[in-house]
Amino acid sequence: MTLRCDWCKAESVFLRRADIETHQISSQRYTVVLATRDLEQVWPKKTPRELAPEAPETVREVFAEGALAEAAGAFRLAGIGYRATVEQIVKERGANGKNLYERITALKDLGASQEIVDAFHEARFVGNDAAHDALAYSAEEIADIAELIHEAVLVLYVQPAQRAKMAAQRAARRTAAKQPSV
Repeated sequence: MTLRCDWCKAESVFLRRADIETHQISSQRYTVVLATRDLEQVWPKKTPRELAPEAPETVREVFAEGALAEAAGAFRLAGIGYRATVEQIVKERGANGKNLYERITALKDLGASQEIVDAFHEARFVGNDAAHDALAYSAEEIADIAELIHEAVLVLYVQPAQRAKMAAQRAARRTAAKQPSV
């Protein structure tokens, strides 16, 4: 089926897999009910998520692998990949502890908000469940984990880089204003 986005007006093509049930209403009338089992976007191809370039390269690479798994519909692998992304962020931030739980919790002492700590624990749960219990989360649940990581990267890397850039621009403007005119 073809669907049109109400916001951007772009069209996408989806493959709908459905169970078909027919119900007899009378001797000559039937009703057909379609129960959607799966909906797959086939065009344009879904592009995997990416993290901002301000994030460390290793963090971006691990996240990209989780995003590839998510885009392919391999949600268990995506959960494991997003957990690995959290592990890379925690390592890069220098958090200490004997396991990932303790290292995530230690981020609070390094200036991370409780919301980021909670989001990272949620990603840890999903990755652990996928790896150890073969639990498959839905596409929406995996997308939520990816968005939690994306928001944390915004706070931990992107916004500080933007603030540093603006501070440097202000300093340059001050220096230029104090230079004598020739």
